[in-house]
Parts: sequence; C-alpha cells; structure tokens
Amino acid sequence: MKLMHATIAAAVLIPWPAIAADRLTDRDVKQLVSRIEQGRDRFDDALDDKVKHSVVREGGEVDVDKFLDDFQESIDRLEERLKPDYAASAEAGALLRQATAIDRFFHQQPAGAKGESEWNRLASDLKVLANAYGADFPLADNAMVRRIGDGEVVAAVEEVARSGERLKKSLESDLRANTAVDQPTREGIVDEADALSKDAKTLRSRLKDGKPSSAEADQLIARAGKLQKFIEGHQVPASASAWPALSTSLQSVAGAYRVTWQAGK
Repeated sequence: MKLMHATIAAAVLIPWPAIAADRLTDRDVKQLVSRIEQGRDRFDDALDDKVKHSVVREGGEVDVDKFLDDFQESIDRLEERLKPDYAASAEAGALLRQATAIDRFFHQQPAGAKGESEWNRLASDLKVLANAYGADFPLADNAMVRRIGDGEVVAAVEEVARSGERLKKSLESDLRANTAVDQPTREGIVDEADALSKDAKTLRSRLKDGKPSSAEADQLIARAGKLQKFIEGHQVPASASAWPALSTSLQSVAGAYRVTWQAGK
C-alpha cells in the first residue's frame, strides 16, 4: 500500500514539459507594424530609381514601385483590422508573402545595392512579425500564419478559471468514493485544481494589463498537466467527463504561447 501511495504522489508531482514563449500583445504587434511601415518608407527612399522600375514576377509582372505601393496597402490593412477580437492572421499572412517576394527580388540585386541596409533592418522586424504569427521570414511556401489575439486568449483563460472551479468539485466528489487514494494525495490534487483556477485568474489579470505573461502561462499549463496525469491514472469518472471541455480551453491558451498541449480524455 505504501508503494501505491508513493506512486500516486509521484504522478502528481511530475512536471508538464511546457516552456511558454514570450508572447507579443496586440499593442506590441501594432507598434511593430508601425515600425515596419517606417522601415518600408526608408527602404523606398533609399532604392535606386532603376531598381524601382524593375519588374517583380509574382503572379504576373509588376513594377517594384507598384509592388511597394501594394505592400503599403497591406500594412495599412493589417493596422486597421487588428483588434482584440480579431488577430488579423490573414492580413499578416498577405503582408509577409508580399515582403517575401520583395526579399527574393532584392537579394537578386548586386551586393551593396542602394537600400540593402534599409531592407536588412526592415527584414529584422518582419522576422519578429512572422514569429508572432507562428511563422518565419522569409515565409515558406504554404506556411501557416496564425496568431491568437488578446481577446481570444483572455476568453480561453477565463473559461479555464471557471472550469477549474468545477473540476475541484468533481474531484472532491470522485475521491470521496475512491478509497484507493489516501487522504494526503486526495487533498493535494484537490488543492491543485483550486490553484489552477487561481493561476488562470492571475494570467487573465496580466493579459488585461498588457504585461508579459509567459511565466504565468507556463505555471498554468504545468499544473494542468499534473491534473491530467492524475485523472488519466485514477477512477474519477465525473472529473474525467469534465476534463475535455477544460482541455479545449487549455489548448487555446497553449497555442497562444506556442506550447504543445497534449490533450487527454
């Protein structure tokens, strides 16, 4: 029996392998897009006139000058569409694809061409933008460009907080009927469910304040992992039934911080 108790306790203490990436807020992304717009203007000003009248062959033949105008329109569209409830992933993808075409064209020019330094600076900001949308720059063919906006993350975190409170009650009910789990382990896992809800509320607060929140997300996801392992390894039917809805919300939170969430039951 002691061995069984030790095994249960160890299962509760196993950490979930989550390392949350630093996440740009909507405000951060807007500031980044403003820098990209300024960088685009500096690049345009620095280009040689002959290069501006060269042709980019991307779905047809287009003057570089016209292509840069279209690029500006994509920047404007991203700035306009980005909202707390809409991350503007499609608009960011369009901008990054246009920038990739420009990058490909410009790197065909002789080394040291006018505008090269300005483009390199702009490309560094484009890399940050791509990274915020789960991609890289230059953008690969068929690359997925997807970001979860602030509003969507907050909604998912709020649902985790509510679901954590329900899970605590389910675990209390299940474990009263499961005599195979000793009292310290039972109390410990119920406390974990309570702490999960508190972690979610802390994360929500930081998100709403526009503060960095990767450590708080890490803690939330790690604690959820412990709870999932316990539920999968024990006879807790009510908790197992409640878990999928909670896991769905956790998947959204994990996606926002680019952590792989291994959904269980």
